[in-house]
Amino acid sequence: MSQEEIYKILEELGGEATSGQISRRAKEKYPNLSLYMYVARRLQRLELYGVVKSEDKNRKTLWKIIDKYK
Repeated sequence: MSQEEIYKILEELGGEATSGQISRRAKEKYPNLSLYMYVARRLQRLELYGVVKSEDKNRKTLWKIIDKYK
């Protein structure tokens, strides 16, 4: 699974969510795949590319879309 699927899930969740929320949605959407286990890595890669941004809120990391996935 790719970063694009993670990006799409984050879009479905309103453009911002915690990695736990994204992971749960990935598990629901793709139950036969292990995508949910690699959400944090994919989000970090998307952040490196300037597509998402992490923000600490109430001791949780909130991920937000800041640019379109190319």
